[in-house]
Amino acid sequence: MIEKSWLEPVVLELDGIGSYRMVRNTSEAAQCLLGRWPVQDGSAYQAAIQTCRCVLRGEQPVDYARQDFIAAAVEAFIHVQPGA
Repeated sequence: MIEKSWLEPVVLELDGIGSYRMVRNTSEAAQCLLGRWPVQDGSAYQAAIQTCRCVLRGEQPVDYARQDFIAAAVEAFIHVQPGA
């Protein structure tokens, strides 16, 4: 597995109101999606899982995982701090 860091972390309200988590790379995003995500049946969620796998294998650019991770958060109604 290849670790892929992001230029800008994604800060989201994953554990309830006022409880923010900073996700800095594709590995952390995959861990959130697989272990802590509240909705696991959406199309953006499935795309984010697949993209994280591809990025970690070195098959896609790092920013693809970040973009799909944010899309999965929006789909799950998880607040993402502006600037993400």
